[in-house]
Amino acid sequence: LKLARPKLFWSLHRHTLRQIGRQSGLSALLSLLAMFACCAAHEDESGKIEEVEAMPEVAPKPVEAPAVQPGNKALKVKIAYARGLRNADWTSKSDPYCECEVVGKGSGKLTTAMVSDSLDPVWDFEGAVDCAEGDSLSFKVLDKDMVSSDSLGSITIPAAAFQEEGFDGEVLLERGGSGLKPYLRVSITGPDGKTYPQGMAKSDEFTFSIKSKPLGLRMEKNGTIIRINQVLDTGAVPEYNKKAAPAYRVESGDYVSAVNGSFDYATIIKLVKEESKLDISVRKHVKETFEIETPLGVDLKYEKDAVDLSVKNIQPGKYAESSGKFKVFDHIIGVDSVQGPTTAARLSEELEKANRAPKTKLTISRLAPCPSSGPVDVSSITRMAKDDLGLLPQPEQPKANTAVVQIYVRSQPFGGSDKSISGHRYDSIPIANGMINAGMSCQLIHYVHEEHDRFMEVCKQFQALVVRCNPGQIKADGGDQTKFDTGMRELRKKGIQIWPSPDVMEQMGAKDALCKVAKLNIGLEDTLAYYTEAEFSAGFKKTMAFQPRVIKQNRGSSGEGIWIIKLKSGDYCKTYGERSCADDEVLEMMEANDNHAEEHTVAEFVEFCVNGRTDKSGNWTSKGTGKYLEGGKQAGGQLVDQRFCPRIVEGELRYNMAGDSLVGIIHKKPKEGGISAVSGTGSIYTF
Repeated sequence: LKLARPKLFWSLHRHTLRQIGRQSGLSALLSLLAMFACCAAHEDESGKIEEVEAMPEVAPKPVEAPAVQPGNKALKVKIAYARGLRNADWTSKSDPYCECEVVGKGSGKLTTAMVSDSLDPVWDFEGAVDCAEGDSLSFKVLDKDMVSSDSLGSITIPAAAFQEEGFDGEVLLERGGSGLKPYLRVSITGPDGKTYPQGMAKSDEFTFSIKSKPLGLRMEKNGTIIRINQVLDTGAVPEYNKKAAPAYRVESGDYVSAVNGSFDYATIIKLVKEESKLDISVRKHVKETFEIETPLGVDLKYEKDAVDLSVKNIQPGKYAESSGKFKVFDHIIGVDSVQGPTTAARLSEELEKANRAPKTKLTISRLAPCPSSGPVDVSSITRMAKDDLGLLPQPEQPKANTAVVQIYVRSQPFGGSDKSISGHRYDSIPIANGMINAGMSCQLIHYVHEEHDRFMEVCKQFQALVVRCNPGQIKADGGDQTKFDTGMRELRKKGIQIWPSPDVMEQMGAKDALCKVAKLNIGLEDTLAYYTEAEFSAGFKKTMAFQPRVIKQNRGSSGEGIWIIKLKSGDYCKTYGERSCADDEVLEMMEANDNHAEEHTVAEFVEFCVNGRTDKSGNWTSKGTGKYLEGGKQAGGQLVDQRFCPRIVEGELRYNMAGDSLVGIIHKKPKEGGISAVSGTGSIYTF
């Protein structure tokens, strides 16, 4: 250890330490001893240490694509960036680079440069590959180290995804790390080998991470979002800007849409004050310069030390209203000859002078439009998504204006288990793109229960709404499902199409449908439905005494409140109705949402199902709250009681139909030792 002198120790290349950091136990100790032995080799008899020059970091060089073979096509590939990567290093962040190659071909690999110390690298790399018909492209993101490169995730894009029209979008990397959702932004030209598809526009939205304070920003609430009025000279964000690519730098006039996944203004302010590590999602601003007649007819405001003027109100009947140039929360950043960095006071003085002339030239700054911001104006409701990456541009003259309605559960990671890192459902952008390809506009919006009335007013401007709110999620976010459903019914009365309508959801999704098919050859005759406490207590005790049962609450489709139950004693009666369970008999239970097991008495289970967590229900580890009969039959309060079918461990088959055509089959098999095949429980899906 005496040989590990600071001067020499820190001259060693940092990647040596990183490699050791990945080892453990004896192997790590041996590596350290080997490193110190290397130090000793550079110490002469006098004890002086020979200077060891640090090994330079060499970025992998792009490899030119091979000559195009007869019958093949040269396709251009853009590798723009990755985000949310795993940190594979011990002493700092990963040093990621990306490789692209044709699957099954040993030549023509493309390799980006390496970006040091980043989990959100920006490469902006472009190269060409030699593709035959049916060739797929493999992308691997790797962490560069001195000895080897560790995988940070990979994905194969099949030929069908790009050979007809090209490809442009974010792809979720596989094997990117436990609990992580890393994305890679890729563009591939279409059949001509030159033109990229019009998929994702250049990113007007991005997320970056910082670990220090102060931020170096002056911010204010601007409607439903936070505006960055000024980026200061010093602070964490200015330091980030020094390393970021130009397109991903934070500028004065940009907007903060989320911090650490939260979109709520009060929560964002609290996080900024209290947390040291922040993931900040930014939406860019745009500038527009135009001439307009005076007087403008706008009410303006500005704070002390402000650098622009904020439009507070537009007066009716004035030029500002008739011209359509202004929106509330626009910011005037230039007046006539005063353009560029200045003060709000100076701009106000110039505007007073300009009002005495017939016309004036103004430069305004506002939130950059995203594909979901129009054609219907949705600026009055809170935008809960981080970005719309992958959403196609809206048609200029849509056949109809439509929207996909979602719910972001603010207390859950990513807004719910059905959401991607963007805050949208996994299927929302594909659904919207299908509508857009059919000639309709389709915007992605979120229902926020605190803005109920405002939300319903915005929805009146659409001709159709595709509702993609998982059962139970509105309640989980603090809202009222009945109030939302009533609002949707009122929209239907106005002629707006709602797919699916609340009535269809209730009739198709109610679990007592199992009772209605009980006597058909696809049903189970001993399927019962309970709507009151008395029915449930008497009926369940009788069925449970006869055989293992499955008790299902009516609400939700994620497996919560679906219990597979057996008597711990195994003391089942030979014929149905021969006896009923006593209150103190012990039940072995497994819940379908996560396959976790619990033990409770019959009395505790009945109490939990009826009244939730009380002194009489015992201690529960379930994520649910019980109260499955709450509200009665009219409000959807019910329990369904079915016999347990032991072959469920072999899995279930789901047949997807479009009209009367079968379009897909899914085999959903529970993981070993589990019973439920609900997504997220480790079950295996075969498509």
